[in-house]
Amino acid sequence: MWWSRMIAVGAPVLVGLAVLVAVRSGAPDPAHSVAPTATSTATATATPRKARPRKPRAVGEITGAKARRMAVPILMYHVISKAPAGVANAELWVDKDVFADEMRALRAAGYTAITLQQAWDGWRHGGPLPRKPVVLTFDDGYLSHYTHAKPVLRKLGWPGVLYLTTKSIGPGGLTVKQIRGLIKAGWEIDSHTLTHPDLTALDDATLERELQDSRAELQERFGVPVRFFAYPAGRNDARVREATRAAGYLAATTVEEGVARGADDPFALKRVRVNATDTAESLLRRLG
Repeated sequence: MWWSRMIAVGAPVLVGLAVLVAVRSGAPDPAHSVAPTATSTATATATPRKARPRKPRAVGEITGAKARRMAVPILMYHVISKAPAGVANAELWVDKDVFADEMRALRAAGYTAITLQQAWDGWRHGGPLPRKPVVLTFDDGYLSHYTHAKPVLRKLGWPGVLYLTTKSIGPGGLTVKQIRGLIKAGWEIDSHTLTHPDLTALDDATLERELQDSRAELQERFGVPVRFFAYPAGRNDARVREATRAAGYLAATTVEEGVARGADDPFALKRVRVNATDTAESLLRRLG
């Protein structure tokens, strides 16, 4: 019959069409096969690699025996403000603009500020230390350390070392919040006693209290190790130095003029006092 002939003739055609459809449906569509590959490549290329952490400027250049022998100037500052007329100890006041000039001059001369802990690690453990290290210490705990010194050092990415007398915490000195702000900015907090007495004139019990209780209070209030000490007005003797060691400090600084070295007595480290009459140029000459 006629429809039998049509089926017989059309069957191969239908089979061929089915095969063709099957082949085409299984083959990748050029319009869609390129896009995923390109997108995948673009995504892989655009994904940034994790940046390697940069070494801070303050460390990383000198290690080993050379670091253990390095001379490190420890500068001593007090008030960072212009001295009022007739004020006592006016030489201990450094104008804030002069201070900023001194810091910029140190940077231009190749110096890098570090903490006492970093200096100690260099002297005792071989570094790392910068090629021209300097430690910037600030005695007592004046408001100007926060308002004037901190912004200058922050611009340079430098730490300071605050030798804090605990009686300076509060009105007339630094608030707890300001001290924490210094710590957050990278400053090291160390002890300068409870009341700033002449340690050589104290009996043993009072000497122990000034050394141990000041350290314990700073540790408890601010969560810092407090490993270093500054003798008030530099007053010390063999008894005071031994008591300082027994109180758990690693080292202590004096007001004796000079540059500190790892081979020095760690409880008689010298400092360079920066005075009101100093300029950026004269300070650099003093450091050689």
